[in-house]
Amino acid sequence: MQLSIPDLDLRHIYESGQCFRWEPLGQDTYRIPAFGRTLTVRQTDGVFDFSCGAGEFDALWRSYFDLDTDYAAIKARVAPRDAYLQAAVAYGWGMRILRQDLWEVIVSFIVSQNNNIPRIRKNLRDLCAMQGGAFPTPAALAAAQPETLRALGLGYRAEYLCAAGAHFTQAGALDALRAMSYPEAHTALRAVKGVGPKVADCICLFGLHHVDAFPVDTHVKQILSAHYPKGFPFRRYAGCAGILQQYMFYYDLHGSAQAAP
Repeated sequence: MQLSIPDLDLRHIYESGQCFRWEPLGQDTYRIPAFGRTLTVRQTDGVFDFSCGAGEFDALWRSYFDLDTDYAAIKARVAPRDAYLQAAVAYGWGMRILRQDLWEVIVSFIVSQNNNIPRIRKNLRDLCAMQGGAFPTPAALAAAQPETLRALGLGYRAEYLCAAGAHFTQAGALDALRAMSYPEAHTALRAVKGVGPKVADCICLFGLHHVDAFPVDTHVKQILSAHYPKGFPFRRYAGCAGILQQYMFYYDLHGSAQAAP
């Protein structure tokens, strides 16, 4: 199926640090595993070739890519005098906050602690390989031995993954999290061993689509110190602060050095 989609860019999403299992195939083409399905997408000048029919696209992938959200309207809210944020949203054009599988996001961001994007991708590939290629379920991680996971290079995160597996094997635990408000979900996630405030915010933003969640890591701390010494204007950007944070994070990671004089 072929569609023309404004304000969607696969490379910017792939590089943005919100998803870690996309596989680049070359020529602006990616293989994307999600929800037990696999999609191949090729992007050519704003036209996208999807390896699925219209029914599957509308049932699954339209929501996954968050295509019903008007990102142009969000970017139009950026204060004209905020040169940094204007530059960040311009650089990250086409990036959207994916609506990913919650459990995959929980595992991914536990793995992400004190880690880098290439290594996170490898860690997740190794976890899937351990399960014959499938993403490990909560039950699989609950049953795993920490030393087995440490052998995959997961270090201290191995114990956290086992604990998360045990926590989310409880009946209805994931569904309960999905039904919570952002503050409720953040508090509930903090009760999971190894989940601190930043990881909880990442899960809220990328796994629950609470777009007011605003993860703060070392990159974002530096951005806030340099460009918002009086504090980020959360009130102005209520309902989209987390989306704007992702533009800032991506710009700091990839674009700001290029823009420097």
